[in-house]
Amino acid sequence: MFDRKKYKEIAKKQLKGRWKTPVLATLVFMLVFGAVEAPEVIDSLSHSQAVVNAAQGVSVHISEESTVSPWVSLGAILLEGVCLIAYTYLFLVLSHTREPQPFSVFIRGFTLWLRGILGFLWMLLWVVLWMLLFFIPGFVKAYAYSQMFFILAECPDVGVMKALRMSKAMTKGYKWDLFVLDLSFLGWALLGACTCGILYLWLLPYINMTQTNAYHALKAQAIRSGVLTAADFGRVQPALEDSTAESADAAAAAAPAADAGAYGASASSTEFTDTPPALDDGSTPGGSF
Repeated sequence: MFDRKKYKEIAKKQLKGRWKTPVLATLVFMLVFGAVEAPEVIDSLSHSQAVVNAAQGVSVHISEESTVSPWVSLGAILLEGVCLIAYTYLFLVLSHTREPQPFSVFIRGFTLWLRGILGFLWMLLWVVLWMLLFFIPGFVKAYAYSQMFFILAECPDVGVMKALRMSKAMTKGYKWDLFVLDLSFLGWALLGACTCGILYLWLLPYINMTQTNAYHALKAQAIRSGVLTAADFGRVQPALEDSTAESADAAAAAAPAADAGAYGASASSTEFTDTPPALDDGSTPGGSF
């Protein structure tokens, strides 16, 4: 079964004593996205103030067009793709190791900038097209494509179009589980809003580490059930191979990596087994955050 509680418990073990780099990366991530969204927010506030002035009888021209340049919007989209793949790469490295990782690991993820841009544009195109039909199909497809960036960050031989198809195959039958997994963080997200976003510096790493564990489990299940093959994923990024080599049993002990067989399922089964990976202390996870 898809056990979100185990993925969350493993994430806490993986982050224990290793919060520094994920928190710093999250701070950069939030600052970048804040800067990206700032022009749109300012434009929206300016328009809203103009409407208020007009309602109060102040003579003012209200433009229906955005004052934000299309080039600025396009640049924001491209930057989001670059930051997203670098952020994803960091948590993949954390999932393959148990030692604290330097901030340079996050910086190294930016070398995948082209894959991030192409992947984000390709995914965004399909989500928008589905949303033109109706909001719900687009929302569902967003979860179908949710594993795409993990694949792009981990597997250099897989192109963006294939990564999207593989994500659809991996999430078939599990989109609702992924939605519930995200929904389980709602209470913490609301609490984070009450702290002016400060709590998000720790919440976002916890969420992304959990989602990375879910990716490993979905990948293992897809391979073991025959939906995909190991050859479909090809080789992993050399840096991830190096990270795994630093601790021979890191993947098995600290993360549910597919190659380590942490989450098993028979070829005829369509569900995950109930056996979780071993944790650093040799115990098995139980309970949730």
